[in-house]
Amino acid sequence: MRWAILLILLLSAILRFYNLPNSFIFAGDEEHQAILAESIVKHFHIIWIGVNAAHLGFYLGPYWAYFTALWLYFSKGDPLITGYVSASIGILTTGLIIYTGKTLFGKRTGLLAGLLYAALSLMVFLDQKYWNPTLIPFLSVLMLLSLCKTKKNPRWLISFSLGAGLIFHTHLSLVPLITIAGYWVIKKKIKPEKEIIILSVAAFLIMVAPLVAFDYFHKGSNITTPLRFAEISADYRNKVNPVSHLPTLFEALGRVWYLKPGNNSDETIISCAAPSRLDNPVSLKNISQRFNPPLLLSLLGTAILLLFLINPKTRKNENTKLLALFIVSVTGAFLLFPGGAYEYYLLGIFPLLMFLPGILADYFPKLKLLIISAAFLASILGISTVISNKPEFGLGAKNTLIKEVISVIGNNPFELKQTGLCHFYEAWRYLFVLNGKTPERSDSDNGLGWLYASEISQKPVKYTVIMSESRVPVKFDTNEAQMIKSGGFTAYIFKNN
Repeated sequence: MRWAILLILLLSAILRFYNLPNSFIFAGDEEHQAILAESIVKHFHIIWIGVNAAHLGFYLGPYWAYFTALWLYFSKGDPLITGYVSASIGILTTGLIIYTGKTLFGKRTGLLAGLLYAALSLMVFLDQKYWNPTLIPFLSVLMLLSLCKTKKNPRWLISFSLGAGLIFHTHLSLVPLITIAGYWVIKKKIKPEKEIIILSVAAFLIMVAPLVAFDYFHKGSNITTPLRFAEISADYRNKVNPVSHLPTLFEALGRVWYLKPGNNSDETIISCAAPSRLDNPVSLKNISQRFNPPLLLSLLGTAILLLFLINPKTRKNENTKLLALFIVSVTGAFLLFPGGAYEYYLLGIFPLLMFLPGILADYFPKLKLLIISAAFLASILGISTVISNKPEFGLGAKNTLIKEVISVIGNNPFELKQTGLCHFYEAWRYLFVLNGKTPERSDSDNGLGWLYASEISQKPVKYTVIMSESRVPVKFDTNEAQMIKSGGFTAYIFKNN
């Protein structure tokens, strides 16, 4: 058992660290969080909120920004260190899944779930991506474990409260789990001692304290978000439309078990996924290498979930019943969420799905060998996909291209623009600054310029540099441009008169 656990953790580490300097994704969302964190590093100041939670007008807490600032301080702004942090969190999540599975559902289920999480390519690619949802898989499993163990040992309620508080600093997709916890505590008549109640409340308040302070000085703008729900969902882009979210859910239930070899950036950046885009350009299907699972694979993934949810054995066992409630609540919130159908909103159920093969093997003893063999096959295919990944849009290709551009423009002032279809917002400004060359102005200024307003200039520039996704035809005349390519990107350098 011990050797099996060590081998699974070693596999998890090897796959997540494999070729990370080249495959690490650093795009628009990552740039936003890095610039926010860098503002703390350069000029330390107290911040009470982090990034905006989608389009709801609700701001997440600042702890993730402080956490990011710590790593960027040590790396002198190089975001690659955060890739190693994210990968390490993924390894810890693998270990937590093994422990949780062994504790709640049996040794075989724990080991099988750990192996699947360690090896499945979507899990690996998501763990190589550093942003505020990075902690969601870990928190989802931790909160399940804590709530299951609370009945026998109420002190686990403190752990659950810490996890519940951290939700408000990472991603709101797990908020429904707090409601499930309230129902569970009442249903199971869990009566913790006064000391544990006080510590649990204190743990939660410590987590959300910055948000409480922010709301105090901003007339409750966060806490009143539910009151603006009608206004938010009135926008055609934010309609509550579960039917429009079903295709993403259906695809995700197939993609979680297998991804065709390709490049990890297309698999995890939402602009490469047609169901996640309101504009859904026709050319996206010809450009993006994102794996759209065949009908049979998604049907198989759906069948795995339904066989667990509707099986009477699931309702008879407290641990499997709570697992089912966790999956249903997060999935239900995803379907009812107003706006885009983003796959990463399902991050909270992905690690929970890893427990299902082992549980179903217990439910159907005659199919045990088939289920376990299928899980091992999925793991082997996942390893193959990760090892054969082509990081055309990763950090390595970007840094190589930037260095070549700088060798052309030298110390001259320049303006920075970016274009593409999947990869149209690729954190170019941050990376140019990191490489010692700050543009006078850039396309990033529209959304992020408030974080570095003093660095924006309108003075004339000698060069205009346009960073483009190579596989997408550009809509400007390139005759006068010097072109440089690296990976999946092309830089067009125009010398101004």
